[in-house]
Amino acid sequence: MTGQFGGTTKAMYRDGDRLYLGSGLHVLVLNVADPEAIEVMGTSPLLPQFIESISGDEEGHLFVSCGSGGLVILNVSNSSAPTISGYLDTMGYTENATPFGRYVILADGPQGVQIADVSDVQNPTVVSEAYSLAYVYDIAIKGTTVYAAGGGSGLFTIDLSDPKKPVEAGLIQLNGCQYDAEIVNERLYLAGAWGGVSAFDIGEPLSPKLVNNTETTGWAMALENADDDLLVLDGADGAMLYDLSSSYPELLSTFTLFGFVGSGAMEGNTVFLLDEEFGLVSVDYSDKLAPELLCRWMPLTEARRLTVNDTTAYVAGGLSGMHVIDLSDVGNPQEAFWYNTDGGYVNTVLVSGNKAYASIHLDTRNPLVIFDISNPLQPKELGRVLNDEAVYGSAFRSFALGDEAAYIAGERTALTVDIRDSAHPKMTSRIDLGSESNSGVTQNDLFVTGSRLQIYDVSDPQNLKLISSLDNNSSGEAVAFLDDTTVLCSGEPGIWIVDTSDSLNPKKIGEFTMSGSPMGITMDGTTAYISALGNGIYIVDFSDINNPVLIETIHTLGDANSCYLNGNQLIVADSIAGMTIFERVSSASNADVAPTGTKGYALTLLTGEDRQTTPYTPPDEMTTPNTAHEYVITTAADSGDGSLRNALEHLQPNTTITFDTTVFSPKKPATIALESALPEIENDYLSLDASNAGVILDGSHLSEGNGLTVRASHCTVMGLQIVNFPGNGIQGDGNWNQFGGSRANGAGPIGQGNLASGNGICGIVTGGWYTKVLGNLVGTDITGTQAYPNYDGIFVTDWGFYVTVGSTNPDERNIASGNNSINMDSWGDHTSIIGNIIGLDITGTKVVKYDSESNLTLENTAKNTIVGGTTLEERNIISGAQSGVTFSDTTSYQNAVIGNYIGTDISGTKAVANRSGGGIWACSHHRIGGNAEGEGNLISGNENAGTGLSGYGCSDNFILGNRIGVDAKGNSLPNGTGIDVNTGQRHGTIGGYTPAEGNLVVGGSISMRITGRGIKDCYIAGNSVINPGNLMVYLEDGASDCFIQNNTFGENNSNAVRVDYGTGNIIRTNTFLGEKPWDLILLLEDGNTGLPAPVITLAEAENISGTTCAFGRVEVYLFNKTGIVSLGFSQADENGEFRFSNNESLSGKQVTLLVTDRLNNTSAFTQPCTVS
Repeated sequence: MTGQFGGTTKAMYRDGDRLYLGSGLHVLVLNVADPEAIEVMGTSPLLPQFIESISGDEEGHLFVSCGSGGLVILNVSNSSAPTISGYLDTMGYTENATPFGRYVILADGPQGVQIADVSDVQNPTVVSEAYSLAYVYDIAIKGTTVYAAGGGSGLFTIDLSDPKKPVEAGLIQLNGCQYDAEIVNERLYLAGAWGGVSAFDIGEPLSPKLVNNTETTGWAMALENADDDLLVLDGADGAMLYDLSSSYPELLSTFTLFGFVGSGAMEGNTVFLLDEEFGLVSVDYSDKLAPELLCRWMPLTEARRLTVNDTTAYVAGGLSGMHVIDLSDVGNPQEAFWYNTDGGYVNTVLVSGNKAYASIHLDTRNPLVIFDISNPLQPKELGRVLNDEAVYGSAFRSFALGDEAAYIAGERTALTVDIRDSAHPKMTSRIDLGSESNSGVTQNDLFVTGSRLQIYDVSDPQNLKLISSLDNNSSGEAVAFLDDTTVLCSGEPGIWIVDTSDSLNPKKIGEFTMSGSPMGITMDGTTAYISALGNGIYIVDFSDINNPVLIETIHTLGDANSCYLNGNQLIVADSIAGMTIFERVSSASNADVAPTGTKGYALTLLTGEDRQTTPYTPPDEMTTPNTAHEYVITTAADSGDGSLRNALEHLQPNTTITFDTTVFSPKKPATIALESALPEIENDYLSLDASNAGVILDGSHLSEGNGLTVRASHCTVMGLQIVNFPGNGIQGDGNWNQFGGSRANGAGPIGQGNLASGNGICGIVTGGWYTKVLGNLVGTDITGTQAYPNYDGIFVTDWGFYVTVGSTNPDERNIASGNNSINMDSWGDHTSIIGNIIGLDITGTKVVKYDSESNLTLENTAKNTIVGGTTLEERNIISGAQSGVTFSDTTSYQNAVIGNYIGTDISGTKAVANRSGGGIWACSHHRIGGNAEGEGNLISGNENAGTGLSGYGCSDNFILGNRIGVDAKGNSLPNGTGIDVNTGQRHGTIGGYTPAEGNLVVGGSISMRITGRGIKDCYIAGNSVINPGNLMVYLEDGASDCFIQNNTFGENNSNAVRVDYGTGNIIRTNTFLGEKPWDLILLLEDGNTGLPAPVITLAEAENISGTTCAFGRVEVYLFNKTGIVSLGFSQADENGEFRFSNNESLSGKQVTLLVTDRLNNTSAFTQPCTVS
């Protein structure tokens, strides 16, 4: 690798007019003297890993925490050419570094607190440690007392009077995840994510006292302070400025761009923020009550696909927009242009002649944009496709270019866009089919891949026709042409070779087996460069289609999405690392070529934006009109006097509409068969109440329209059966509305609840503020036991704020079951989903429709959703569908599923399986379970995985405190797999240091399955795993750099931990039951490099000695019938010799040992040895 640009960007440190920004593998030195004209002054050399945080001293040094890459000390005395002074490879995941005289105190993630002597910056050395099994994110110091922000555990206090002999002074357990620590005056403040901000009196340094907790609306991720002000970086809820001059923090202002703010730098009146969706943001705080946006710049935080035109790279940067990079000096790539998509996700950029085309999905107004690139480094927009009804329901992902048209592979659609007039491109043809994701085109045929290879006739671009399809059973997206009649595409178990000479009958004629998901293929003759996410780039010779040959594999930094050959350069688009550049070198001696510094240049800043920067607020409270109106519906006719239509046509504010029970008998409901849609409700304070009647609204005769559309506020709709409408049963856009109520109130068939079933889109759709959806049957018949499906059930839109779905009253719970796609879906902010039955019948014991795609999905812009709660009454029952709970999309944050039953009946004692319990997919900063009492879920009885983490480019998700694989009484009720982590999840947390954080995982074919080379830096700790007959923790197919520590593994006839292919997985200080310690850890396929166990040469009294790898850290375990328990560690010397001394004699006892090398590979156990 000779060059790298962009990538994960979340660290900054300000020192006067210099702002140091950690982006990818570089620290950028920015001149921010003018915060509206920011310049890059210099760039550091390539660092070993992505940057978590930056701090500094007064001697021109930066301490750069590089996660699994340890600590790097930079000399920045020359801003234009920073140099590396020193490097410390810790055994943990270095989150933060705080200078302390001649020392630096490291928050080393799963290795707790490490104290390093940096008096010689060229040779920093760890001299001591504290709380080495806890996870620590940040450090604050007062005098000689260290305060450690301990993640899900709480606050650790350490006496550092002697840095070489730190004293652990105590733990204060706190709710949330403690990410950051700041000392302001005599108080310590902790940012605790969902636990808010905790303040401690530290007048007695070793005995901090909690004085208050400030509940923020989001996740408190980081803190910055200046004088008496505290800036809380509150994740998806923006930057909150608090005045600390009084005893309790007072909120002064909130600044937000509605992305995700994770860090900031505060000095003077200018604050710099880092937002995952909006980049580096400069804010003027001259008026603390009304901060103003100055400008922003979006770094290339991820790269989805790219293309290169001579020395110019055009990169589809996902949420970071389209970036144009000057590659004329490949060692120092520089950004020349940035196209802002404002929430849209740029998936693909293609170049043809002097035009570039970018496809955009998610929250976008323009799914396809065309640029003039006559000046390659400064594109000019020519035209765009509007996100109108013609493209509704599609997502412009990948596409292919023909002479006259762009052919779009969109989710569930294939589309044609006429591009002959670049200023006015338009959609001309569309087919709604499967879930396509990538495409390629020949003269007459379009090839689309996803869940299947599909071939379309494009001889007439205005009339797209499907010719044939071939199921390929793949999660990949790759498609390319070997020749005119041979296609390479993703197909289980890797790449399929498909003969398409007869396009009506494509045939698989060969395959290449590989690990990972093939996301893209770049061809060079018959050589294919296959991008396979965390598995890197496979280079394969397909000249003999009967025998494809792997030439080599290039291991990439993150998740390789696509690549481009540019002469002897291979340029990779990476979800984590941005753009990386690999070059062929002439000899091994040249293999470590690395750039050192860069020329200065101005950032492409976006200034003068007129956009909202304060949180949305509810509209002013309304006053109930003085005059009340009543209207009784006396006929089931569609129109005329006494009809519902007539009442709505003449509706006035503050009207109550009821139904004549002689016409609409509760025991024999009457049907209002509509011939056209009813008028929209636009007058406030309507009560449409059929709770004492029997009323069916039937839309069978309509070609379009909803059952009821409520644009007004303070309205209630109760007791109706709304069925068979082409659109939605109920669509509500107003505020303070209520749809449904208690099924126990009223003489009607379902009391105040509504039945919304059989509708073409959703049963109930709601947005607005403070709406309640209560007591409804959505997707079932009137008995609540049989399916009567809508397409989707209950849907909270992206304009839904503080919507409540369900209740702690059992008669107000919704039964959302039996729908075709999703039973309950939220895109809203601060949605509360409590007490519902989702997927099962009204009794909570039987499946309604097993092939519903998902029971509950939190997606798109869903933020701060709480599913469930800590009490029995808040519990949701989520069972009996293809997926239980799914978190999805990169623009969703801070959602929590707590205290629910997933996969069981309402009693929690019987399995009513989902195919999969669900999990967190393709998004970051969410949690399943929690560390407070009652927050753990019961996740049992599901066919496949109980829960899990999945999706490339995602990080910082939590699985905490759950009971997985047991019933409510504690008896075994296993899932197929307990926890499944796959497809590139990074920095995930499963369990923790304290018992409250740990999960109980029982049974399953595998208890925890961690799969794929894209998996990095997962923390698996404090869990209790019981699985007598099967594998417990399986690090499969290259999962690497994980920390498995402080877990308790029950008795087992298989392996407690198995590692295949992956490296750098540290396994330490776990407790095991079993009679064969040598079988507890199994290393296959060079897993953990196949590191040999230590060799014991002496074992007598309290002393154990032997040989192992140089500088290995040997862990000695006591082996007896009650368990295999760690006694402690011994460090081997440069010759691999070690000596362990126990506090008491071990004579007559048995010990077994393992070792971890300098690269965090842990060996298997030795055979037990009896101490003489």
